[in-house]
Amino acid sequence: VSHWIWSTYGFASAFREDDFLFDGCGVIDFAGSGVVHLTGGCAAFWCALAVGARLGRFGPDGADNPIPPHNMALVTLGTFILWFGWYGFNCGSTLALNGPVAAQAAVTTTLSPSAAAVTTIILSKIIFGHFDLGLVLNSSLCGLVSITAGCVVVPFWASIIIGIIGALVYLGASKLMVMLKIDDPVDAIAVHGFGGIWGLLAVGLF
Repeated sequence: VSHWIWSTYGFASAFREDDFLFDGCGVIDFAGSGVVHLTGGCAAFWCALAVGARLGRFGPDGADNPIPPHNMALVTLGTFILWFGWYGFNCGSTLALNGPVAAQAAVTTTLSPSAAAVTTIILSKIIFGHFDLGLVLNSSLCGLVSITAGCVVVPFWASIIIGIIGALVYLGASKLMVMLKIDDPVDAIAVHGFGGIWGLLAVGLF
């Protein structure tokens, strides 16, 4: 998959001069919304489907029985560690000491997940009647995944919109997995799979 997009000779590469598939434009996936995250999301989907649901996750009548995390403090800490590491992931993908490009990546990598988190804070209160920390944290991760492809090519204002839509994509995809009775304990499919799809599309839109 990385060869398809990132290699100079990949069939979907934006760096090919003889690109026959995308009329000379190729696919821009700067730091891996598709190459890394969509690939991982697809793997998570098939693994979850093969392994099956945890005991008690869904009732005999198909009822949704969420199994809460054991320690939300550690979940929160882990999310912030991931967020911090994302600056190395996106800014470091410049592959050279290029200050303006790295700075662009850093700003968009901050705005998108922040917008996603604020969106979910508001929506969780409206929809569920209370704030849901787990949803907010996963939405911020989906915001990060969503901006990974276009972090250096989209304007700052667009990264906010990408994060907002990323939160909506995550919430919808998470609900879809429950409806399909696919047990994804950490919502990897919704965050990385669907977030990766949106990230790739967002580059072309903005």
